[in-house]
Amino acid sequence: MRPLLLLIFFLCLSFNSKLLAQNLFKSFIFQMPMEEAKLILNKDSKILKNLSFGEGTIYAVRKKSLVGRDDKLVSMNLGSKKNLNIDQARSYMKKSRSYFESKKFKTVYAQENWSNPDLVKKNLPCIRFVDHEKTVVVEVDPRGQGSVYNVFITFYNYDWFIKKAFGKQ
Repeated sequence: MRPLLLLIFFLCLSFNSKLLAQNLFKSFIFQMPMEEAKLILNKDSKILKNLSFGEGTIYAVRKKSLVGRDDKLVSMNLGSKKNLNIDQARSYMKKSRSYFESKKFKTVYAQENWSNPDLVKKNLPCIRFVDHEKTVVVEVDPRGQGSVYNVFITFYNYDWFIKKAFGKQ
């Protein structure tokens, strides 16, 4: 009887770890139905509009944050809650990088001038991270010009991202 219980425990653990590996962010799961993702967004809207990825940063999940393909969630794009000036945008970039690195995300790509929104090449990702289990890819990008900037954080499922990068998705 005990070996059977152990087998069931390990099967459940394995199943749960595979589900956890699909998390994009919070309760959002890769490939979940978009309707379900929208329900979570509505249910947790207060929390999801006041997220911090580094001391003094505030990001928000909005309705347009959920990105779907074939009515399934494939990524999430969070933006700074308010418009930023150039100095605030630089600070958000630095604090967000420190935040993800403190959470054991590895920086796998960063432009030379990643912390200066005016010098970031617009056609390339600014800075990209991968979690230590290789389940989530995170990109942090500034956008704007003149006196108005925003910083965006995008979460992708690692496997989906790699397939897409190699043209297999």
